[in-house]
Amino acid sequence: MISDVHYSERPFHGQDQSKVFEWLYEIVQKEKPSLLLSAGDFGPDVTSDLFDPILENVYLLTIYGNHDNIELIQTLRNRNGAPCWLQDGLIRDYEGLKVAGINGNIAQVKRTVHHRTIENVRGLISKYACLGKEIDVLITHEAPKLESISRDKVTLGYEVFNEAVEILKPMLHLCGHVHIPSQILKLNSTTLVNLDSSTRHREYVITGYETGKLYDVKIVSPKS
Repeated sequence: MISDVHYSERPFHGQDQSKVFEWLYEIVQKEKPSLLLSAGDFGPDVTSDLFDPILENVYLLTIYGNHDNIELIQTLRNRNGAPCWLQDGLIRDYEGLKVAGINGNIAQVKRTVHHRTIENVRGLISKYACLGKEIDVLITHEAPKLESISRDKVTLGYEVFNEAVEILKPMLHLCGHVHIPSQILKLNSTTLVNLDSSTRHREYVITGYETGKLYDVKIVSPKS
């Protein structure tokens, strides 16, 4: 699992992000995952050729965040022709693992394609709930609102994603966006992963999966 890789030809938050895909290739080769989940923000400068070595080696499912080439994300395809993009309102099945996403970031007024209002998100939660299907992994770019997810003593995130976890009851909720050291937390019975894979922290998460169970969820960082 990754989030907020933020490839850019220019510094992002004071960091050189131009080599992040090289790092991503390395971890795919090292870990040899069968599935790569992403909470978005690959960066607006990213091009399809940067994804080619990844998609040759791993099946990718991703949402888009607020720093993405959205048209590219929507057109990326896995080797079997299936889309990489997790479209809002659809539950994808990867070898029995049910994965759903909520794309974009929260805004009071929807001004761009990546904006979602609180009402938009609640509508998507209701849509997923009405499908009557279990969701094993929920991926959102924004984080739930928890004291543990904070910066400078200010709590980050949005309560609407707490509502999503409470209603949909996924085994795991993957999110990013806030650019703090990655954490694995508990929200009700859900394992919550807030992740930053940018150059600042270069962290990713690995986990095992058996039908109905995720196990050994672990953050891997440069210090590991």
